[in-house]
Amino acid sequence: MSLSGPVIEAQEADRMQWWKAAKFGLFVHWGLYALHGKGEWHMSGAKIPVKEYEKLAERFNPVKFDAREWVALAKAAGMKYIVVTAKHHDGFAMYHSEHDPFNIVDATPFRRDPMKELAEECQREGLRMCFYYSHVIDWHHPHAIHEFYNNTWDYPLEEKAFYAYWNRKAKPQVKELLTKYGPVGLIWFDTAGGLSKKDSQEIINWVREHQPACLINSRVSHWPQYAGDYSSKGDNEIPMHGEDSRPWETPMTLNDSWGYQNKDQSWKSSEALIRKLVDVASKGGNLLLNVGPTAEGDIPDESVERLEAVGRWTSRFGEAIYDTTPSPFHYEQEWGAITVRDTTMYLLIHGPYWSKGSIHLYGLNNAIRHAYVLQGDDADDEARKPLAVQQHYHEAVGLHQLHVTLPLSAPDDVVSVVALELDGKPHVDPRWLQLPTGNIRLDIAHAKVMSGGEAGNEAGWSFTMLEPGEFDVVMIAFKRFNQEWSDHCHQEVVATVAGQQISCIPAVDMLLEDTPTCQHPYEEVHSVLGRVQIRQPGEYDIRLQSAWVKEKTGFFEAWQAAPIRLRSLLLVKVAP
Repeated sequence: MSLSGPVIEAQEADRMQWWKAAKFGLFVHWGLYALHGKGEWHMSGAKIPVKEYEKLAERFNPVKFDAREWVALAKAAGMKYIVVTAKHHDGFAMYHSEHDPFNIVDATPFRRDPMKELAEECQREGLRMCFYYSHVIDWHHPHAIHEFYNNTWDYPLEEKAFYAYWNRKAKPQVKELLTKYGPVGLIWFDTAGGLSKKDSQEIINWVREHQPACLINSRVSHWPQYAGDYSSKGDNEIPMHGEDSRPWETPMTLNDSWGYQNKDQSWKSSEALIRKLVDVASKGGNLLLNVGPTAEGDIPDESVERLEAVGRWTSRFGEAIYDTTPSPFHYEQEWGAITVRDTTMYLLIHGPYWSKGSIHLYGLNNAIRHAYVLQGDDADDEARKPLAVQQHYHEAVGLHQLHVTLPLSAPDDVVSVVALELDGKPHVDPRWLQLPTGNIRLDIAHAKVMSGGEAGNEAGWSFTMLEPGEFDVVMIAFKRFNQEWSDHCHQEVVATVAGQQISCIPAVDMLLEDTPTCQHPYEEVHSVLGRVQIRQPGEYDIRLQSAWVKEKTGFFEAWQAAPIRLRSLLLVKVAP
């Protein structure tokens, strides 16, 4: 008897429930490559022969590894699941595998199974144990075949027989992970380039057969119909509001590296990490934040310090993160972010904006029953002293406006939280609205894209103007850190705003290396295209023609390869 569509959908919903509520997980990239201290791709980059790389195992003895410390750190940070590299691209199993002696128990003096110790500790502490498994790339095995990244310095490509690897190593090892370590929250597959539809479906069925409740990420396959349970975004990629139609997760580094790199000191600040967690949660995603332990089994002090700082924040304000749904607004708020639980809306306000004394929100149609500040302390929260709120209606454009008066002191320097108890589920105006500062931000994910002329495809939006005036039209794009803007920007872009046309070759007028939505390997570039004037409140159209306007694929795209990625148009109100 085959299962019906509604039954399958119900099973998928049950399987995803814990993950959607979790919001925050720990990623761990750990393996033999930690001995080199040059990252998990060093074997490929340096074309280290297999026989030479195997000798690393003789020196790999992580005697400082302590599963209790790792799990305790993740729990203290507010993380709900741990994803550990059971096997990365180098083919070395960080657990006791019966199907390949190239593993931590049989090949190293350590002789212990850290995956077993972590799984047992996760069960004791109530975290979900999850495994990363490189199912297609394996530089140690003579028959592993990827679309691009193969060991051809030891094994000629024309001599490879993929199914000797697939059936004798990859599938049996996945089965081991699903049958020897108790409940597994998810299998995090990576880099599926070249995997066939048949084999994509087979590995999904293989997981379902051995642990039906185990989740599978989208990198299991590059075929859209076999894209697992949720989307793994590109490394360090935070999407725009509404960019994904399915659940998604951002894998993110604490510095610029995944595996341990002894020279990488480009650490994100704890403040930046908190803002990124808030931004991800407000868009409905999960943040999977990575650490790269040393060859001795230590998590670097810089990582520990940052995770502990994030944990101090989540322990106070986690109510606004866990088990929430995304902001009902499809654009970012300049003062912070929004999450929702049932009929309560949380305003997560960045520190500098608190000092302005009030927060404005346009387009919320609900009445406010109660507004209060989360103090992060149960005794204070019980009182929930009401805040003064004002709601009024803008007749000219048919818009509700909300004004919340804030206390003089903020509960937190980084992000503080105001809770709004509404008279029902949030009901917001669906239009693109001018923000309280006077600016308008229009994300490319929500544009109507049409085939264009010489200047490229055309992206179009409609927006509502409340307070007219003069506006600089700013294009926002993400540029890879190692690319020169001038190498990729030779063609004019054309913007038409309320009937006024401006065109130019965009320049780098402002470069932001780190924002809540952008980080290594990208930098945020602001280009001023020109200035327009809008004289009356009302509804207006804006169009942008550019070679960077791409047709929407509707599927996960790991876009690290793109030198330039168009993100948004921003109308910045010019002070009179």
